[in-house]
Amino acid sequence: MTRQDIAIGTSANDGTGDTLRSAGTKINANFVELFQRIGGDSDNLSQQVSFEDSAVVFEGASTNNFETRLTAQDPSADRQIQLPNAAGIITLNEVAQTLTNKTITEPVIYRPIIQQSVNDSSDNELIKFTKTASAVNEVNITNAATNNAPSITSTGGDTDINLAVSGKGTGSVFLGKSAVESNEISADGDASDLHTYIICNKGTALAVGLNDGTTIGELRYFTNKGAGVATITPDNFAAGVSFAIAQNEAATCIWDGSKWFLVGNQSVTTVV
Repeated sequence: MTRQDIAIGTSANDGTGDTLRSAGTKINANFVELFQRIGGDSDNLSQQVSFEDSAVVFEGASTNNFETRLTAQDPSADRQIQLPNAAGIITLNEVAQTLTNKTITEPVIYRPIIQQSVNDSSDNELIKFTKTASAVNEVNITNAATNNAPSITSTGGDTDINLAVSGKGTGSVFLGKSAVESNEISADGDASDLHTYIICNKGTALAVGLNDGTTIGELRYFTNKGAGVATITPDNFAAGVSFAIAQNEAATCIWDGSKWFLVGNQSVTTVV
């Protein structure tokens, strides 16, 4: 209804204004519409919704006097907030809520909790996650700058952590071009426990110790490019005491859980 103004005439008591009855009718009509808008009916104002100078106030039950205020902070520019054409619950900061069918563009997410999987654009599973109760170890993925390699590593609370990669059932793990980390040794001492490939390089005889492996199936490659013979003495060696590698020769060892075994020991001298 359009607001009904009371005609007050040209001057006091000139008889050109509304009658008292007509004026009262307009006043009543205006108040009825206000009550209907604010109170929900024409007889009572709302007991739970009211207005302040900067907020809409929603009163709780009269027994607890809780209030909810819908306010707008002092804006630095004109703002427009649109409610979607759908029913639902408004999302709030710092409250646990379940969101459904939301598309988020370029989000910055800290420590998301993923219950099941990350899916592709067709809603097919792309990466699945399986929870381990009281887990302390995890996978760390690190990107890299120019001329450096990104990495996937094991991290966590334990000191020594394997990284397991496997196919399903009889499926295999396919590798493209692959390589192993190396360490060069040019003075007598133990081979590195942190590298798979050991490069021996000394102009005279080289004595190399080989500590026990940590995982069944662990491999260790040895090559000798130095002029001196490299003698490798494992702590536990299945074939005897040690094996020697001449210049430009190589040997491979595999750990079975208790001893090192030579694999393909051509041109290698074994000391029994």
